[in-house]
Amino acid sequence: MFTPINGLPRDVIYGTLLAGLLVGIWEWEDLALRKRWPTESRVVLSLGVPVALIFVNRWGPMDVPYGVQVVALIALWYLVPRSSWTLVGSAAIFVSTAIQAVATFGWSRRTGIDLLMITVLTLVLHITTRPNSGFRFRVLLYTSVTGTAVIFMLMNHDPVHDLLISVTVASLAAAYILGRVNREQRWEQDIYWAEHDALTDALTRHGLDTWLHQLTPEARSSGLMIACDLDDFKWFNDTWGHDLGDQVLQAFAHRLRTELRDQDALVRPGGDEFTVWIPSVSSETATEIVQRLHRAVTEQPYDLSTGPFHLGVSMGWVYGALSEHTAQTADQNLLRAKRQGKNRFADPDDHSPESLADTNVPFAQLGWLGDAARALWGRWPTAAVLTNTAGRIVAVNPAYERLTGRTWAEVAEQKPGLNTAGETLPDVYRELWHTLQEGKIWQGSLKNRRPDGTTWWAQEWIVPIQVGTQVVGYWGNLWERKQDDNFPSIVDSPIPDETHGQRFLKNLIFDVVFQPLVDLHTESVLGYEVLIRPLRQGHPISPLVLFAEAAQAGVDNQVDLACLQAIRHTLGMMEAWPPDQKLFVNVRSTTLKDPIIFRRHLQSLAEVVPWGQLVVEVSERGTTAIQDWDALARLYPHVIFAQDDVGAGEADLARLVQLRPAWVKIDISLIVRIVDDDASRELVGALTQWAHGMGARVIAEGVETLAQGDILRQFGVDAGQGYLWAHPTPHLEMVIPHFFHSL
Repeated sequence: MFTPINGLPRDVIYGTLLAGLLVGIWEWEDLALRKRWPTESRVVLSLGVPVALIFVNRWGPMDVPYGVQVVALIALWYLVPRSSWTLVGSAAIFVSTAIQAVATFGWSRRTGIDLLMITVLTLVLHITTRPNSGFRFRVLLYTSVTGTAVIFMLMNHDPVHDLLISVTVASLAAAYILGRVNREQRWEQDIYWAEHDALTDALTRHGLDTWLHQLTPEARSSGLMIACDLDDFKWFNDTWGHDLGDQVLQAFAHRLRTELRDQDALVRPGGDEFTVWIPSVSSETATEIVQRLHRAVTEQPYDLSTGPFHLGVSMGWVYGALSEHTAQTADQNLLRAKRQGKNRFADPDDHSPESLADTNVPFAQLGWLGDAARALWGRWPTAAVLTNTAGRIVAVNPAYERLTGRTWAEVAEQKPGLNTAGETLPDVYRELWHTLQEGKIWQGSLKNRRPDGTTWWAQEWIVPIQVGTQVVGYWGNLWERKQDDNFPSIVDSPIPDETHGQRFLKNLIFDVVFQPLVDLHTESVLGYEVLIRPLRQGHPISPLVLFAEAAQAGVDNQVDLACLQAIRHTLGMMEAWPPDQKLFVNVRSTTLKDPIIFRRHLQSLAEVVPWGQLVVEVSERGTTAIQDWDALARLYPHVIFAQDDVGAGEADLARLVQLRPAWVKIDISLIVRIVDDDASRELVGALTQWAHGMGARVIAEGVETLAQGDILRQFGVDAGQGYLWAHPTPHLEMVIPHFFHSL
């Protein structure tokens, strides 16, 4: 037999049933209507709950307390998107409240107060609720409004009954409302980031589809499309790093966006490519808009942590219907702008005399040169490539295809950087472009990767091609450096416009050898000096003779850099450098005067030999090229210096005081006389004592006899180097004879 439930359990059950009714209507709307029928969804959200409450209150087994109407009102303003439907729903709840109040109190003062309260609460919700309201704010508002309604209900004829039902409905409905609002916000955020690029906040391809779908047919029928490409942006990333590259992309997108209207679209298809979609503009204003956007992103420098940076941007634009076909046309115009040169814009009708004079004629000449190059290079055994000023490949020969493993179809209109292994130092690319922009020939080595994954070093010559005073492209020759090449000799393939330094280096090969430096007290190896043994046309030539000839020809700096390249290549072919051994490298003072070039070579050496083990020996010859040695020391604060050949160079003592080297090497001219000449012995002793007073360690060069070594040990010289222990060899002599251990 069924027993009626009275009191507290009954009121909680009634409240739970009412909450279930409300949640059921809201959830059914979300699952069944919202995605497919948005208008019907708003109707159900606005009118469904008030109508249901009227039916329950009129014909149901329970009454509907005033607090439940308040809960329904709050839910309406959170669940219905802000629109006229929100006011419609508020009016429906007002009617529902009126019906309930009249049925309970008649047309009385209390009925007027109920309706006034609903009206005031509607105004409060209209003022305070926003889509971005925080979680704490929502809870506070919900609690305060509901609490006000609960206090107001204490004046009812059965306040406990109404209070229990209202609190039950409020608590259960609140959990659902807050959970649903948070769920929808997360869903909207997910949709937003699916449609927007995380770095620049531009639209993605998916976001563009949504944007186009929202446009009216009239807006899509005519508009302006602009395809943008940042000039040489890969070079910027390789040189300065991707963090700064990201800053440039963000700043570029921000500048564009500030020039656009809210209804316009900025899209980032990928990389450094952007497209701008501008609906509902006239064809007469299109050119002006493009010019304004181009000025906005190129005229003023970009402020980066490395300093101001001027960005070049190429644009191709077209006016017409906003469609994929129009986008392809804009891309074609962009390609034509890139072919014409950097930092410009082009449209299909850009055939003005000024445009032809500045861009089309040089590119036409380059196109003819590309056709001629492919014909002439067909049987040329040396790999060759022709690019335009944007770095896009215009022509290659079969030797290039064989060397890189990529066909002409794969590399056409691409940049040579598609071959890179991503391991070449950024400073190399910076020097490359700096040299080319000065109109000079660049030569150097770049590490590449073939499609099969194999890496190889390419020795390259890149020559600017000029038509009149304008550079219209670049011609490159490249060949693979073999593992047994210490420094690749210049092959006999024709190299256009060879410089004097290139002709001097022609047919030169640099062998690399190592001679150990020995601690005179323990006779252990503390490091090695790396030495160059040059060959000219296969015959040895003295380094002194070579550098004398190079100085006379004015190319001694280039020869010195060639020696550093040979050393780096040899070190790269060896196993890991011994962790407890130093490497002494000779560098001429004229080379130290060019910090950009020297730092690049120094960084390259430091990839193999850590900074704390790398010692730079300053040659004693040509020291007059540097007047301020103290400034030189400040220029390279992390470099360990050694002063080479002390006693045989120019201004040794003054240089030692200013440079303050960590090592001092006494010249062989003093060491050979140390046994028989008292003055030489006294001078070596004085130099050693003075160097130790400066905090430097002393090395004696050219030690060949046991007697010389014994005297040096007595004078406190720290280390020796010479034939007594080992001759220079291509490999590291890890084991040497000991002569003093028994003395």
